[in-house]
Amino acid sequence: MAFFAWGIGFYGHGFYIVSLSRMTGWPTATLSAGVAIFWLANVVASLLLGGVVDRCGARLAILYGIVAMACGCFGLAAFDSGFLVARWQLFGVFALMGTAYPGLAALAISASLIPWFKQRLGLALGVGLSGASAGGAVMPPLMTYLMVEYGFGLAMAGIGVVLVLATLPIVAFVIRPPKSMEAAQEHGNVVATVRRQKPPINLLFTDTRFWLIALSSSLSLGAQVGFLMHQIPLLQESLGLSGAAYAVSVAALSAAVGRFVLGALCGRIPLTWLALGCYLIQASGLVFFLISETPLLLYVASAIVGLVIGCIVMLPPLLVVEGLGVEFYGSAYGITGAAMFGMGSVTTAVSGWLYDLIGAYNWSLLLMLALHLAASLLILCYDRRYRASV
Repeated sequence: MAFFAWGIGFYGHGFYIVSLSRMTGWPTATLSAGVAIFWLANVVASLLLGGVVDRCGARLAILYGIVAMACGCFGLAAFDSGFLVARWQLFGVFALMGTAYPGLAALAISASLIPWFKQRLGLALGVGLSGASAGGAVMPPLMTYLMVEYGFGLAMAGIGVVLVLATLPIVAFVIRPPKSMEAAQEHGNVVATVRRQKPPINLLFTDTRFWLIALSSSLSLGAQVGFLMHQIPLLQESLGLSGAAYAVSVAALSAAVGRFVLGALCGRIPLTWLALGCYLIQASGLVFFLISETPLLLYVASAIVGLVIGCIVMLPPLLVVEGLGVEFYGSAYGITGAAMFGMGSVTTAVSGWLYDLIGAYNWSLLLMLALHLAASLLILCYDRRYRASV
């Protein structure tokens, strides 16, 4: 699930911007707006699918994610054949893919794992989300190769077919709650409780800790999304399209290392300090992009930024469980995810607008840097509130 969610719906957008720009001649700002719509659709889908997870379990949300993401791939392929030609149609395809993303990514994966892991949830998530790094490492170069060999349309259609064939068995045979009621009760009584009660939304909205988690997570992920959505356009002038795609792979492979390190450190170091370190590491990587000029240094900068890509995705579920518990996890993380995806949408669109305005990504990188620094301040405020409550 993570392989396709991140490979298609996260790391793939830089490839889509470059490829669709060549096919249609549309400006970067227009295509960035399409990616922004992808993340805005995530906002609505996170809220709705979070409630679905609480009431019905993760399987229904995952099934929707599979079908909608595959249809999005087929929709992008239709632009190559001329079946779809209008900008509003492109926005619709990105919106459909955006609604699919929470059903395959962190919301669905973490909700599937939480009932099974009372201890070492961080390590379990690190292993479970390792497919994200594999997807980021494999999919952009694979998409580029398939496009060169067979054309954009056949490449995206083939990826959509493989997505369905690879993930439907997961819904059928893998995703399920613990078998016994004793196991469910041992792991927070998640399965038994969430289907009988409605989430205390009012309590979440009045909890300062919840807002600090949501805001710090949204600012950090917004900065990360803004960078990753533009990484290929940012680097293609210096590295070429294939070289930029490989830089994405470098970032994804680096993320695999960071994710396992974070999983091993969870329980040994407070989550807030881990979060602070991750935000500052990625901020330093953005600074490195601002000052790097040679191809080697650009790959090094990609590795620095990539080191905490997976960590910044893992941290919000862990912070929600630590600060708010697991009883209504789907709704709590759904709202947090909506804030995160909303900020990702805004950052992506503003970064494209700034690029069209000044012809370079310097101001976009400075914006992302500022978001990470603001997230660092907010997570320190959360740490103070959390320590006062325990």
